[in-house]
Amino acid sequence: MKILVTGGNGFIGHTLVRHLLNEGNEVKVIDIKPIKFTHPKLEFVKKSVLEDIRWEMRDCDAVYHLAAELGVISSDRRPLNTLAVNIDGTVNVFRCALGTGVKKIVYTSSSEVYGEAREIPLKEDSPKSPVSIYGVSKLAAEMYSKGYVQEYGMDINPVRLFNVYGPGQGSDWVMPIFIQKVLNNEEPVVFGDGSQVRCFTYIADIVSGIEAVMKKGLKGEAYNIANTDQITMKKLAELIIKISGKKLNPKIAGFGKETRAREREIMTRVPSIEKLKSLGWKPEINAEEGIKKTYEWYKSNLGKEELFYE
Repeated sequence: MKILVTGGNGFIGHTLVRHLLNEGNEVKVIDIKPIKFTHPKLEFVKKSVLEDIRWEMRDCDAVYHLAAELGVISSDRRPLNTLAVNIDGTVNVFRCALGTGVKKIVYTSSSEVYGEAREIPLKEDSPKSPVSIYGVSKLAAEMYSKGYVQEYGMDINPVRLFNVYGPGQGSDWVMPIFIQKVLNNEEPVVFGDGSQVRCFTYIADIVSGIEAVMKKGLKGEAYNIANTDQITMKKLAELIIKISGKKLNPKIAGFGKETRAREREIMTRVPSIEKLKSLGWKPEINAEEGIKKTYEWYKSNLGKEELFYE
């Protein structure tokens, strides 16, 4: 297949691109930053998803749309850019795909669309109440995808990713922040009281989940992609310290100006993955195994910034 990946230079994007190339596909990447490796079947186009990309789509069978302004904190700092890239950019991808050979689009949304859970586990049809600009932008783009499915008959699947982590993730995310603190013999700082519950999902499972939806996802349906191993933020910090073998303790910092206020914090985020499991997918890497793999990678590559991805 000839596959287009927007945002292919990001943490998830470059991992997906390598996987698709290993599977024998031709891959075209659209990103504002050059991809960091070469391959005979890889083509890079330096463009924003806010530009006209119909020409780049003309010979592609499928699109993985990953390009986005990422993260709650970053989005709060640049709200207008977040809304432009995450909503207008996504709508532009859908619009440009009309009339081309593109048969299917998988759009990477986020668990942030749910906000504070009103039911556990979170199913795809659970109530949505995002508390951040980032979450709102992702949910709005999902609604546009639904419109394009209904009005134009396009085949689009939003996938909601839960707390992705793994080797090479940039240093703005909680897992690498904790790991690098421990590697530097510093206490990892846990905001709030540390009781916030998350389900961290290893990058390889994210990629296999995204691919499963591309191959088998039902037209217009959204899917959660997640591990269901539950861990509190305090326990996460303690597990990383345990893996390191160092004598450290997490520092509980409470809520404050350096992170989300209590009113905007999500205390429990636990997904249902039954819908995606019905397609034959399941996560393969449990939390402790994935965190250990990730810790060892950072231990070997600390300081090699060229290997890190946003």
